[in-house]
Amino acid sequence: MGPDEFIVLGLIALAYGVTLLCHAYGFLAVFAAGLALRRVAAQPVAEVAPWLVEDAETVKKQQRAKDDGQAPERSTETPPIEELPTYLMKSVERFNAQLERLAEVAVVLVVGALLTVVDFGAEVLWFVPLLLFVIRPLSVYAGLVGVRMQRSQRRLIAWFGIRGIGSVYYLMYAITHDLEPVIAQRLLAITLAVVVMSMLLHGVSVTPLMRRYEKRKEEKSVVNV
Repeated sequence: MGPDEFIVLGLIALAYGVTLLCHAYGFLAVFAAGLALRRVAAQPVAEVAPWLVEDAETVKKQQRAKDDGQAPERSTETPPIEELPTYLMKSVERFNAQLERLAEVAVVLVVGALLTVVDFGAEVLWFVPLLLFVIRPLSVYAGLVGVRMQRSQRRLIAWFGIRGIGSVYYLMYAITHDLEPVIAQRLLAITLAVVVMSMLLHGVSVTPLMRRYEKRKEEKSVVNV
């Protein structure tokens, strides 16, 4: 990991730790920090931190005076001061992608190990299809009300839903807070069944659906030209 990734880790740890000290929900604080970082990245540095721009301009003028009017060579690894928010946001996205891959591998290993020790009940046969084909798509459509978006994009989001392992986390949270063993066993079986079916269905369908979407997108762009 480079220095940018450590900055991201520091931001996550700071937001999470301070929130826990205040006896609040740390995951929401990290989420809010990400939203704030995204908003800052969309704004010019002159509006967010004008003193940084002023200091940078002063340093540039002094350096140019030393070099007899020739601009100093700048390292290609260091972005201009105007691009720092966007540069940091891209670093966060790269680091999140790396963490997501590691988390996916860990979840698959844990789920595979638990499948051999969990007893699945009859409710799995009707609840899992209901959740994947009805409840989650309808909830996504409801959440996108008022958002300007193409129908194809809306359908893709409704099918794939929101990625993450939040269900596993909330299940573990409930189990560790005095949940009855019988109910915990049933919820564990349902959660694992949903995760496994989601990985199978979405893993198989993601490539053909995305190829179809990209193909239609290219066709529309050619027609518009």
